[in-house]
Amino acid sequence: MTGDTLWQEIRDQLPALTRVDILVGLPTFNNAATVRSVAQAVTAGLRQAFPGSATVLINADAGSQDGTPELLKQAIGEQIPTAFFRRQSGGASVGMGALPRLSESGVPGREEAFRTFFTATRQAGASACAVVDPAVRSVTSDWLPWLLGPVMEGRADYVAPVFLRPRYEGSLTNSLIYPLNRALYGAVVRYHTGGGYGFSGALAGLYLERDLWEGKAAEYGIESWLTTVAVAEGRPICQAGLGEKIVEPGRIGEDLSSVLTQAVGSLFHFMERYQDVWEQRSGSLPVPQVGLPYRPGQDRAPVNVERMIRGFRQGLRDLLPLWEIILSPETLSGILPLGLTEAEDFRFPAALWAQTVYDFALAYHEKVLHQDHVLKSLTPLYLGWMASLVLRTRDGKPEDVEDAIEELCDTFARTKPYLVERWRFS
Repeated sequence: MTGDTLWQEIRDQLPALTRVDILVGLPTFNNAATVRSVAQAVTAGLRQAFPGSATVLINADAGSQDGTPELLKQAIGEQIPTAFFRRQSGGASVGMGALPRLSESGVPGREEAFRTFFTATRQAGASACAVVDPAVRSVTSDWLPWLLGPVMEGRADYVAPVFLRPRYEGSLTNSLIYPLNRALYGAVVRYHTGGGYGFSGALAGLYLERDLWEGKAAEYGIESWLTTVAVAEGRPICQAGLGEKIVEPGRIGEDLSSVLTQAVGSLFHFMERYQDVWEQRSGSLPVPQVGLPYRPGQDRAPVNVERMIRGFRQGLRDLLPLWEIILSPETLSGILPLGLTEAEDFRFPAALWAQTVYDFALAYHEKVLHQDHVLKSLTPLYLGWMASLVLRTRDGKPEDVEDAIEELCDTFARTKPYLVERWRFS
């Protein structure tokens, strides 16, 4: 569907629409349990924070079978002009056109929905776009000023979410994605995903112009690269502390190896695209934050360290031939003795973990093996790092984990020359 066609369909549904300052996208899929409360929070936030702005809502539904769009329509009523686009369960679509489903992001139509929101934002000439996930129970009216305020005030092109989490939740982000991207691109952005985002109209247009929707980039779920692209492109960034992210049970889940392959694969792919950017950047700078301050919380459930260590040792037995290809001799010589360490004494040094991640990035870059095999074989090593982190900090305060993550970020930054030197000559 072209931008002109999409905009015409919106105008057909909303003939009185003459101007759009703010566009809010709601991507839905079987969200009957939460869509009413989310819609009420969104409309209340828009009325309170932006009473003089012309606002339109776009609902991109991926074929809900539980009446989600109808419930949303009832909740919105006449409060805000709303256009509805729905994909039929058989694969045909009404309103959303023939955009392909690009990747497995856990929710059908996720990438199509974001592309629709960005296209509508550009065609409408809107200043700002927010995307709010109707599956998140904890959305409040405060989310809208936090996500849109920095954009409307001209202080940011992109507002990334930050959520309050138990100290070991989101560990893949805290232990790998955050420290690596911070070392690469120099921005202190936590790389939390989902829930809610804010975009300027200019950034929405940039996402559409880049070749992100087909080819290799399209293999990864959109939320794994939204922040990376904005940071690497040098757009002004802000973070919004949105409180807890409480998601409706029953969402589609994936095993750890699949999640890691998707998230880290996206990160490594964009290292290729933005090599000229990250090779030149050093140090890191904080980004402004609005909303609630970030702090780690207490655990919701015990962490099974023994299972993590068993996963690491199983990987050492099964994947050693692959690790001998992927890892440098120096890195491998640091990892091998960990297989003989007693569980309570198990420690994976931060410098060794950073060097391990860099070796995997280099192996992905050099295509020493099939790239999916490279990514999946990182999982046991990640489990080893996490076991070590938990053993170091579980008897302390939640803030001890945050201190350890900050130390890890410093380690990634300090050892970045190891990556740069080898990347250049690979």
